Amino acid sequence: MHGIAYDATHDEVVVPVALADAVLVFRGGADGSEAPVRVIQGTKTKMIRPHTVTVDEQNNEIIVGDSSGRSILVFDRNANGNVPPKRIIQGPRTGLLFIVGVAVDPIHDRLVAASSASVPGRKTGLFIFGRTDQGDVAPRAVIAGPKTGIVRPWQLASDPQQGKIFVAAINNESHPPYELEKPRTDLPHDVQLPSPWNSGALGFIGVWDINDDGDVPPRAIIRGDNTFLVHPGGVAIDPKDGEVFATDSIRNGLFSFLAPSLFSERSRPQSTLENGTTRSAR
Repeated sequence: MHGIAYDATHDEVVVPVALADAVLVFRGGADGSEAPVRVIQGTKTKMIRPHTVTVDEQNNEIIVGDSSGRSILVFDRNANGNVPPKRIIQGPRTGLLFIVGVAVDPIHDRLVAASSASVPGRKTGLFIFGRTDQGDVAPRAVIAGPKTGIVRPWQLASDPQQGKIFVAAINNESHPPYELEKPRTDLPHDVQLPSPWNSGALGFIGVWDINDDGDVPPRAIIRGDNTFLVHPGGVAIDPKDGEVFATDSIRNGLFSFLAPSLFSERSRPQSTLENGTTRSAR
């Protein structure tokens, strides 16, 4: 399993299971060997390898990013069994390839996918669609390019109230032809990047606006030796308390950053949080 989402409105945990071509929904208080309350699985679902999920609590939908199907599938939140999706975004015009993150912004009516490309001429970055788009449709915007700093994105989180997208950029390459113009040589002294994560590029948590488009730098970034982040693959946010959470597969830890400025309109573009208050659990 590579993803997880929590539905606070209905107190449910949603988990994609790539090898079973399924999405499981558990009670928020599930414990032990407890069966899911609903299972989305079967040929009608069109799922091949569901990699990531998010929940649109406002519109009662579960959004699935399928890395093998190169598709975004939208199901009714109460879907159960071998049921077809309500909508599918898929096809060459979408630009989507290896989908590793999805997020929804119901206030700005947008759906965001993080997609990695190992095909020449295809883009790696954030693909922004209309929330109800379907079929082989072109994205409304694509955030990609050297100025973004994104070599390899992963999980996403959305703050609809502020119209912001939080991105976990693991960046260390695992498949060719990813190439870095200038690999990092200043890694923390106690970090050894095992193969195949040996590109030397430190990952980061980046923040973009939902209306950004093109090769634009993040409006805020959490990175650097003081953050302990090397290979951050997961990101979650708590806007109420001004916290950003990140998981790191090299550090084997869960890190909490106190960054209230990221959740207010006073946040300045291209600010860097490298020496702020950090809490970690390893």
